[in-house]
Amino acid sequence: MSDVSNNVNDFLNNQFKNHGCLPQKLMIEDMDGFVLKFLRDLNLSIADGSDNIVPVPIVFLNQERWAEFKTNWKHLKDENGKEMTMPFMTIRRTGFKPGQNPLKRTTIPETNFTFLKVPIIQGNLKAYELYKIPQPPRVDINYEVRFFTHYIGDTNESYEQMVASVFQSGYAYINMNGHWVPLELLDTNEENKVDDITADRRFEIVYTMVLHGKIVNPENFVKKQVVTKINLNIKENPR
Repeated sequence: MSDVSNNVNDFLNNQFKNHGCLPQKLMIEDMDGFVLKFLRDLNLSIADGSDNIVPVPIVFLNQERWAEFKTNWKHLKDENGKEMTMPFMTIRRTGFKPGQNPLKRTTIPETNFTFLKVPIIQGNLKAYELYKIPQPPRVDINYEVRFFTHYIGDTNESYEQMVASVFQSGYAYINMNGHWVPLELLDTNEENKVDDITADRRFEIVYTMVLHGKIVNPENFVKKQVVTKINLNIKENPR
């Protein structure tokens, strides 16, 4: 095999190993992280009473942290252990279920589809490297995003930024490792806690969202070599 062929095969093997030319990995925890990053990158902010712009931080809460937060909401800490003060936002995953195939087709279970076909030459062999991937299973992941503040006017600003600017059509699209995934805003709701005018007031807006995602697991990718031609150099044996 020539040096060029060796280099090409080494490149292809390395790309397959690292999934460089193939769809990138996308699992449920990856999607959690991308949704959090998307919301943080919005750089949401609120103007205080002195017209100063106050950034609104957002933190992801798993089920354990959410249970703790519900009983002691005044002392929420970020990922670095720093105590957060209102206004701030929280996001938590509330569940997931099988999603709908957007093509609305019935696919044969455990069927791999050819994603990439690369011609190669190995000595006298002419072949193809077939890179096959399964149909990614669809998954709908539900999220609850909450905005917390001491002032009801802040809830108006939050709503205007989230709904009027980000989710104008009801959807936002997030690039997740090369996969464009729609995030749908399903509903908004106010949950205000004012028990005593002299006590701490808490105003909330709850944004209910669903991510129409898909699971891409590189461990299920298949590489297969198919020989298409064999060149034989047959010489007549002189007598």
